Amino acid sequence: MLSALKTFFAIHLFESKSYEDSAGRLEVREPMVQSGLLGEHQTYAFGWQEKDSIELIKHSVSQCFEHIEKQPLVIYGAGAHTTQYWPYFNQLNIVAIADKNTALWGQILKGVPVISPAKIKHYSSNVLISSRAYEENIATELDQQKQNLVIFKLYDKQYMASALETWCHELASRVKSFQPELLVHTPTHINENIPKSFFLGLKAQLPKLKVITIWWDYDEKNEAAGYLNYERDVLEYADLVIENSNASRLERMHRRQAPYERHQHVERVIFHPTWFDPSLFYYDEAIDKNIEIALFGSVVGERQAWIELLRQAFGKRFKHIGGVSGEQKDPIAITEYAALLRQTKIVINTQTYGFRKQCKGKVREAVQCGCILFEQENSETKVFNKLNGPFAIEYFSDPAELIKGIELQLVSHTPIQGVDSVKLAKTWTETILIKLA
Repeated sequence: MLSALKTFFAIHLFESKSYEDSAGRLEVREPMVQSGLLGEHQTYAFGWQEKDSIELIKHSVSQCFEHIEKQPLVIYGAGAHTTQYWPYFNQLNIVAIADKNTALWGQILKGVPVISPAKIKHYSSNVLISSRAYEENIATELDQQKQNLVIFKLYDKQYMASALETWCHELASRVKSFQPELLVHTPTHINENIPKSFFLGLKAQLPKLKVITIWWDYDEKNEAAGYLNYERDVLEYADLVIENSNASRLERMHRRQAPYERHQHVERVIFHPTWFDPSLFYYDEAIDKNIEIALFGSVVGERQAWIELLRQAFGKRFKHIGGVSGEQKDPIAITEYAALLRQTKIVINTQTYGFRKQCKGKVREAVQCGCILFEQENSETKVFNKLNGPFAIEYFSDPAELIKGIELQLVSHTPIQGVDSVKLAKTWTETILIKLA
């Protein structure tokens, strides 16, 4: 019999999302709580809010304008961050947008060309970095290119350090008051996370406390990005680490292969993809699946090309739903999103960036809602499907294969494969508690 551990959830909000829409709540807290396997529990949600971002961006852009006025300027970053906050850049004379994604070079975004970072100097000596997670990393890369650029940043390190200090103080106070046996921490951007010194100090004061943390993303090819150092820090204090998306890198980690030679206590890491709130993401055979084909999410990375392809091939039968890109500033409510998934027959999921392969959350969301998933060729999703399935997942590697596969599904009337979301959440939580024991 597993003991019902007294549990504290430290939910660090990501990308200015609300608590209701946070991955920490949807993928960790709710499945664990609804499993019925925990004891008494409390939650503290904290993090960077949208109003904080807007306030700081306005201030930084104003300072940039005071310095260069109407001189030409290149924005670095062609992702969702730039499109979301574009209205606040309007006073600047933007002549190009730089990005490392080669698939975007030559495209027009917001009326200006997307270019290679190596070509920035041909457009302007002034660069404004439009990224929160990678701001320092991009600044370092630009310095190394020796293009003699004037670099402007949106995010003030001191401002953010002050906010982190406040969150740590409040979290420590709440945990010490509650005296939990288990602390479940869901992190955010690697450069904004709670430092290892905080957790080591907390465990010294509460010797019986066990800590679980989640690794959402990774970048094993770029040491300067900070992911690898963050992982090494986590392994010094966490009793269990959940690798949420990539099984093959975990195998390399356990074999101490590059770039994981300096990772200690790797036996604490398990490949254990999360499930989503079973009260929201579930299959209901009584619901008519009246949306034939849909791709959900922001227009980031390579998704735009797939969206245009599907629109041309299927017209009104295809829908692109949600996301924060373009002129849309707010994502659809999570309850609405889950309801739309339950109404969708075929869901298309693509990889966002070429530098990492992941079993994305969209895979589990679609499976839970009884959708037929078309997944861009991905070995990590296949590992997940082998361990937890089999689920209704079809793979494609090119546009022709995707279109042909969808056309066959539309006429085949494949029976929908429903899953028990509550059972999945319970099994997932049970595995965690067994590993801790």
